Amino acid sequence: MSLWAVIPAKPASEGKSRLAPVLSPASRLRLNLRLFEHTLATVSAVFAPGRIIVVSRDAALLEIAEAAGARGLRERGDDLNEALHQAAALLPPGRGLLTVSTDLPNLTPDDLRAMLAPQGRVAIAPDRAGTGTNALFTSPAAAIPYAFGLDSFARHKAAAARIGVLPRIISRPGLAFDLDMPEDLAGCPPRFFG
Repeated sequence: MSLWAVIPAKPASEGKSRLAPVLSPASRLRLNLRLFEHTLATVSAVFAPGRIIVVSRDAALLEIAEAAGARGLRERGDDLNEALHQAAALLPPGRGLLTVSTDLPNLTPDDLRAMLAPQGRVAIAPDRAGTGTNALFTSPAAAIPYAFGLDSFARHKAAAARIGVLPRIISRPGLAFDLDMPEDLAGCPPRFFG
């Protein structure tokens, strides 16, 4: 089975708004670009560039993706779940798809491989709080609907249960640590801020 990856990316100028109290707009823009580049490089270490889709409203991020050999897909709206369905629709029937968030500064290729092996129909990587979803593998891509947002971990588990699938829960530090709040900055490697 051929596997694909999708990286949904909010425009770099809009991301990490909850860090506004401690980072200037220019610092947040730089941080968002570095997080995106880190995510793209990490995904590229596991997936062939031709099997990576970046979906975004940010033309600059799409250019970076295409320069790396990934497919850039212009997001039609501004809803994450709709953007993921838009990307999944590009895949040939029956292909597995890994969705990866861009705010995982400690993400490694081994974290992504853990999502894929052994292959199952659904694998979910929760955030540290156990409420959000930081990565999701579905096979086929449309096995369950995307339910990112508030309490997405529980909603993805429930969606898998509705199709009779017990999802694999992947708990790894690189997948669980997402950079959201000012207090999270202490856990982010310095290279993202230079």
